Amino acid sequence: MPAGLLAIAAGLVTVGAALQVLGWSREWLVQAHAAPARLQDTWAALTVLGFGWPLLILGVIMSRQRAHALALLAKSTLLAMGCSQLPKLLWPLPRPSLVLDPGQLAIVGEPVIHTGSMPSGHALAAFAVLGAAWLSRRNHHPSSLWKAYGQRFGWILAWSLVALVAWSRVAVGAHWPADVFVGAGVGLCVAVVAWRWERMLPWQGWFARRVGQRATVVFLVAACVSWFFTKTGYPTVQWLQWALASLAMLEAVRRQRQSITADSRQTPARSGAAPI
Repeated sequence: MPAGLLAIAAGLVTVGAALQVLGWSREWLVQAHAAPARLQDTWAALTVLGFGWPLLILGVIMSRQRAHALALLAKSTLLAMGCSQLPKLLWPLPRPSLVLDPGQLAIVGEPVIHTGSMPSGHALAAFAVLGAAWLSRRNHHPSSLWKAYGQRFGWILAWSLVALVAWSRVAVGAHWPADVFVGAGVGLCVAVVAWRWERMLPWQGWFARRVGQRATVVFLVAACVSWFFTKTGYPTVQWLQWALASLAMLEAVRRQRQSITADSRQTPARSGAAPI
């Protein structure tokens, strides 16, 4: 499975590089924005899902308190941060808003002009997070045929959603198509590297202990507060921002309650009197 993800990653990066070198990325973007603007709020909502906090919130929820999944999520996040920002500093390609005439772009939300364009951080992070979740479930076998089909359908929906999140950066005028393909490919590579890193130097033991569980609760509370007040540049879908922040707080409360329940069950056994 990791080899398959690497093969797909290589194909995505190759396509992105070809689009950039041959100049087709610009033509594709101009053609995409030449059509009448449609579903602007939908693209805005998808692009909001690709920000860092929403991806981490959804990633923690998807982990279902599995220590291995949380460890992969943490390592993928650290690697994605470096792989997303370093190329922008070393190879600062201009954003579409700085190159094309305003009439050639149907900008959704506030124009993105800061930092370099290559690669798309949204695409990279989204594919890294879902790739890590995919690899964390590689040895999981459903107990029934119906559950197996349901799991496959769920993964198809998840990968389709991530692809739409990545492409939303082109739809809102923030990135070139080449940025998205390269970002998606690098994101899959990040997931595989995080998986191998976890096999060599595992962190899942820390996440399985009480300190790791409490740290996850603290993170969810911090994510809720930070994301609630983040300026995304897409005010028309602020409801989604607030919904994700609320979801983070609900997950924090749920995990804290489970932790308290587990502690209360263990306390009588520890404090019970020894038989005479």
